Amino acid sequence: MRKLFAIGDIHGHFAELTRLMDILVGEAGLDPDSDTVVFLGDYVDGGPATRQVVDQLIAWQEQYPHWVFLKGNHEDLMLDALVYNNRTYGDYYLWWNQGGRATAHSYLPPEASAYDRAIMQPAAFIATHHLEWLNTRPLTHDQDGYLFVHAGFRPPYHLDAQLGEDMLWIREGFFERRFNFGKPVVFGHTPFAEPRVFHDDRPDHTGEIVAIGIDTMFHDFGKLTAVELYPADQRAHPAFFFSNFLP
Repeated sequence: MRKLFAIGDIHGHFAELTRLMDILVGEAGLDPDSDTVVFLGDYVDGGPATRQVVDQLIAWQEQYPHWVFLKGNHEDLMLDALVYNNRTYGDYYLWWNQGGRATAHSYLPPEASAYDRAIMQPAAFIATHHLEWLNTRPLTHDQDGYLFVHAGFRPPYHLDAQLGEDMLWIREGFFERRFNFGKPVVFGHTPFAEPRVFHDDRPDHTGEIVAIGIDTMFHDFGKLTAVELYPADQRAHPAFFFSNFLP
């Protein structure tokens, strides 16, 4: 039977990402050719190796076209700053000060001098095909009885009525409501010390899983988390796998 996995926010941590993939193959039995991996966004900003991360994700998509790569709010911030002239967020430094500096540095050539780093204009040297790839990432995915999104959905609105802003940015307004959208929602964005499983705890319901949060990276410490998702109708507790932060 084909397996289904999801991976939380990466934030430029290439070493943790490659180590986690080794763990999934070696311990969880991931078969990349037949199993699906859904990445929940926030590939950029914070860690030292955004360029390597995006290079690897693009390579995986070419090799495994059934894998899914969603957009996160940090991709949206980066694109707004570098492609869309701050039309959504209105401030280039909103991206720069939330991990954008580290992202830009990861694209500089190794021989760049201190002067080069001081005067750099990221839009001039960040790979255009990386920006184009990030710009075409979907916001949601629906597969095998699960919904996938970077941040969450706003209750009680139907999925067709959700705003992109909420799918990229919502936090407590989503998961604290424990709203049942009909399928468990797998999300990142909100960092937890450990992955969180939220149940429908209303008295007239059976406590089914309504959401699973797997962002444990905290930008530059913590760990990268993956989850193996079993068929939703089995009500089995998901299995988690971790790659601890490598200093």
